[in-house]
Amino acid sequence: MSKQWKMAGACVLCAAALLLQGCAKVSDTDESAAAPAVTTVAAPVESPKATTEATAAGTFVATPVPQTLETATEIAAPSTATSLAPAVVDGSLPQVAADTASVSSLARLTPEEIAAHQGEVDKLCAMIGDKLSSVETKDCLDQLFRFGGGYSINNRPLMFKDYMPDEVADNAFRVLLMGGVHGDEYSSISIIFKWLSLFAPDALEGEFHWRFAPLVNPDGLLDGSQAKRQNANGVDLNRNFPSEDWNATAVQYWQESTGSNPRRFPGNSAASEPEVQWIVDQIIEFQPDVIVSVHAPYHILDFDDPTEAPRHIGELYLHQLGVYPGSLGNYAGLNKSIPVVTLELPSAGIMPKPDQIALMWNDLVGWLDKEGRKKMQD
Repeated sequence: MSKQWKMAGACVLCAAALLLQGCAKVSDTDESAAAPAVTTVAAPVESPKATTEATAAGTFVATPVPQTLETATEIAAPSTATSLAPAVVDGSLPQVAADTASVSSLARLTPEEIAAHQGEVDKLCAMIGDKLSSVETKDCLDQLFRFGGGYSINNRPLMFKDYMPDEVADNAFRVLLMGGVHGDEYSSISIIFKWLSLFAPDALEGEFHWRFAPLVNPDGLLDGSQAKRQNANGVDLNRNFPSEDWNATAVQYWQESTGSNPRRFPGNSAASEPEVQWIVDQIIEFQPDVIVSVHAPYHILDFDDPTEAPRHIGELYLHQLGVYPGSLGNYAGLNKSIPVVTLELPSAGIMPKPDQIALMWNDLVGWLDKEGRKKMQD
């Protein structure tokens, strides 16, 4: 591909432009307690939006990752809170059913109906801006996210943004980039907004077709004052994907390997949750060549696919954990043969430093360029 010479200059300019902010208005204790594999040194306390925020993150020291993260000590998730979601629309507007959520379903709506659904996206941006210290409402609104054709359990819209390649081609390399699968992993949401602010259409990333979905579990983030890992039904979305082994092993694995930990509950059936149904639909409709899913706080790079994995993305070094029944890596990586890159950030509640945010982005784009070249050669 062309334009590689632009990456170095773009990285320097983008890193200089970023101001680091605290990641969440409410400090996350669940995942930090669950992650003995990561030690945080001299990390600043999370600051609410009303106060001056720190401009430097703490120093992270990685220790060996346990063989299984399922058995790590965790704090039980709080009970499901009352939804903060406004009424979606009045009776004149048909809501898109969760079990038929699809970008293609937008074709069945009139312009007036699409506009009404889009209004719910703007409301979601306001909620995100109120919740996350490092994301302002304007940051979200300026990205012009689209209504994705579906809603969460508590009627919050599932939204996305597409960046088309600068030279439109049928064989353009497609990347699905998601955050907020677990609602209490604040940094996994915030960093996608930072990467969107770095996006340069005339640089190397402009040669791919991107789909950004920064918050695929809005209820987990926004229900009540305490964010939680699961969705509003108490289901861990990353154990609910319809992997081939789900029916035979998911519930048994949950009971025997996690001690029926409620934070890891896989649901009563595969793809029972509207958020998972929506993600599956994106995979079918968008047909990504690579899926990038951002999580926290294990400070590693995971990869699920038989192909060659990246050795590192920024400060995150490859440590393949394997898959679990119902995980995205199992469903998409192993069953569908779509490479799944999982970026486990160092902290769920504190953002990486600005230079690391920029370095991760440029490393990711560089690796995607390498994979895109392979596809074109094939």
